[in-house]
Amino acid sequence: MKSELDREAPRQAPPHQKSHAGFLILLVAACAALAAGIFYELKQREARRQSMAAAINDGATRPLVVNVDRVRKAPAQSTLELPCQTMPLVETPVYARADGYVVKRGADIGDRVKKGQLLFELDTPELDQQIVQARAALAQSKAALRQYEAALAAAESNRKLAEVTAKRWKNLTDKGVFARQDLDEKNAAFELSQANENAARENIRAAESTVAASEANLARLEDLKKFDRLEAPFDGVVTYRNLQSDIGTLITAGNTGSREMMRIAQIATLRVFVPIPQSYAAEIHENFPADLTVDELPGRVFHSKVEAMTHSVDQNSRTMQAELMIRNEREALLPGMYAKAHFKLPHAVDVLMLPADALLLPKEGPRVAVVGEDRRVHFQPVTIGRDYGAEIEIDSGLKEGDFVVLNPTDEVREGVVVEPKERK
Repeated sequence: MKSELDREAPRQAPPHQKSHAGFLILLVAACAALAAGIFYELKQREARRQSMAAAINDGATRPLVVNVDRVRKAPAQSTLELPCQTMPLVETPVYARADGYVVKRGADIGDRVKKGQLLFELDTPELDQQIVQARAALAQSKAALRQYEAALAAAESNRKLAEVTAKRWKNLTDKGVFARQDLDEKNAAFELSQANENAARENIRAAESTVAASEANLARLEDLKKFDRLEAPFDGVVTYRNLQSDIGTLITAGNTGSREMMRIAQIATLRVFVPIPQSYAAEIHENFPADLTVDELPGRVFHSKVEAMTHSVDQNSRTMQAELMIRNEREALLPGMYAKAHFKLPHAVDVLMLPADALLLPKEGPRVAVVGEDRRVHFQPVTIGRDYGAEIEIDSGLKEGDFVVLNPTDEVREGVVVEPKERK
């Protein structure tokens, strides 16, 4: 029976065993990929290193290219170029002398005006009231003066009466008609009348001073009233107008920058102030010819001469101020323009000129990088003379025709071989 049941019972499957073969394959593949990446990166680095080394070796063997120029002999004269600025011959700001409202404007920016032409007309109600008050005060002081004059006349009459009475009482007292006490009273009355007369005269002097002060105050206000009309002081052009000076604007008197109403300038002739360096101060003098150029007007040269000099060197800038006058025909030049003044100065004999961008100024003193016939660089000490801006005089250290390196860099060293490229 048991054996039949055993035959009929189903058989159980043996437990399943997990396999790691797939995981090992993936791990091997990942390691292989990583090894390939590392190998590729190392090869790339080695290639870059070799390329850089080849470039360094190639640069070490190739000469450094430098720009050079020749040292030349100076011409008979050179042109000194100095910066300057144009200014009007005369430029005057216009301010209000009296407070008031703008009721009329006779000129605007850019207008040509004649001397005496109306620029602004002001309504001055407060000033008008002050004038009325000053006239009343003058009339009052004159009336007080007349009162004091009448008081003086009365005081003079009282003094005369007191004087006559005192004399009569003296005669009668001497004859024994009146007592001495009565005479003393009459004399005291006479002295009192004299004091009253003197006081009346002093009152008149004070009243006269008051009248004079009132008249002066009235004259001042009336003169101030004349400034309700602002007129052009000379023929010129309006170069500036305060935007806060339209019709109806309240204008406050004063000469501060914010209260400037208008500016008038004469630009038919311009002044030019040029700072002359100390090294040229002894050579440039009055009537020395000069030319003026402006970058905005290529080809135009304005001829002039030195009209005046300060004959003193400024301690801060070490320059001497020179003044030029330029006839501004057709008003080609404008005030405030940046310009260049040119002075032609003679040279001494056998003076050499060096390009300014070839000069080095180390702590050892002025040096120049000279390229020899073997194309090697040699730093040559030099003695410099006058500076003309683009070129510099060389008193010693170089000879005509020497090649000098322009704008030498740190790569330009003593004895290095270079490939010179002459500047055209």
